[in-house]
Amino acid sequence: MATQPQDLATISYRLNTVEQQVQQLHAQLQLYVPVRENDLQLQAIKSTVDRIETDVSETKKQVGSMREEQDKLQIRVLLAIVTTIVTILGGVLIGYITHIIH
Repeated sequence: MATQPQDLATISYRLNTVEQQVQQLHAQLQLYVPVRENDLQLQAIKSTVDRIETDVSETKKQVGSMREEQDKLQIRVLLAIVTTIVTILGGVLIGYITHIIH
């Protein structure tokens, strides 16, 4: 009969140990879920950043081509203005020379 109290004490100790291990496992599982959620959030953030980087690079390309088109248009306008001024000056010069000759 002396072994029964020892067995009871051993079983009680083991039961307490198992309860502590179960509590530790429960705490670890509670930490695992947020870590998994964090991974999913990080993946979502990474995909969003990748999309933004793609959009920014496409926008830069579009802005660059728009600037080139605008530069070409400005050159055409300036060329037209210079041509008009040269034509007017040439006409005035021809008129002045013809007037002097007569």
